[in-house]
Amino acid sequence: MKPVVAITMGDPGGIGPEIILKSIHKKHFKNSRLLLIGSTDVFKTQAKRARLPFNQNHFPILESIPNVGMDFKFPVSFLDVTAQAKALYKKRFDVTRGDCQVQIGAVAAWNGCLALTALEVAANLAHRKCVKGIVTAPIHKEAVRLFVPRFRGHTDYLAEYEQVNRYAMMFVSQRLRVTLATIHLPLKKVSRVLTANKILSKIELTHDFLSHYFRIKSPKLAVCALNPHGREFGSEEDRVILPAVKAAQKKGICVTGPVPGDQVFFEAFHGGFDAVIAMYHDQGLAPFKMIAFRDGVNVTLGLPYLRTSPDHGTAFDIAYQNKAFPNALENSIKLIDQSFS
Repeated sequence: MKPVVAITMGDPGGIGPEIILKSIHKKHFKNSRLLLIGSTDVFKTQAKRARLPFNQNHFPILESIPNVGMDFKFPVSFLDVTAQAKALYKKRFDVTRGDCQVQIGAVAAWNGCLALTALEVAANLAHRKCVKGIVTAPIHKEAVRLFVPRFRGHTDYLAEYEQVNRYAMMFVSQRLRVTLATIHLPLKKVSRVLTANKILSKIELTHDFLSHYFRIKSPKLAVCALNPHGREFGSEEDRVILPAVKAAQKKGICVTGPVPGDQVFFEAFHGGFDAVIAMYHDQGLAPFKMIAFRDGVNVTLGLPYLRTSPDHGTAFDIAYQNKAFPNALENSIKLIDQSFS
């Protein structure tokens, strides 16, 4: 029996449904089966605009959440969560006629409700081991926060759901892989939050991921300096980063650092390192998105299953116009699918 991978719809007013439909019909999955989670009406609308098939003749539409051990007989199945979303919506708002309407290219409560419901169902299925991995289409955090005010994104949500303390956000492309030591923080707070233990944890998670899923025998890692030119303009390199690097080396991990940020990505891009641990969001994401904006994959490290996502947003400006590139979502599916080979 092939393992099942869940794919969540993302914000229904964005490009998520479009890139999902474009991806699944290219069939970039040989070792797994897919369970799409979202709204049937949304996918039918998108399929009509993109001139792609979406009906029961292509894959069955499930009426209830699957159980552990359920035998998925088709390469792709669909789970409609509209009823669950409406129940959540009624708890938050007084529903009047016309409220539950998807707003295309805009932040809207119903959009956020559908996106959150799909994510909750996928997290539950993964926790119960009904699915072996999750691919998440882009969401809009502001819409989801109408229901979960402290929502910070897929990564934190899934880590909290599984109650894991050690986790990380990693970005994967063909020629560059980057793990973030801190995620969504104001720049002025980064130096206060960084600790040797936190950096060591990201080094270990990156090493384990590359060893296990990419089957790299001894991954070569580099840890970024925080300050320009490394030690020249700050003390964090000697106080925080270097102790983490030395601790990792004592555990047998092949890691170098701290390496100045204006140097390390060039070396990694040309094969000098298998991955880079960046100290803050834009230090790692600016060079990564420069080379892999359309095909980069966001991976959550530390979960008991693989979770991947396109490294781009909802792209409201081109939603439902059949202009979205599916490359990143295709790669997100491939990364999980290949792990089962």
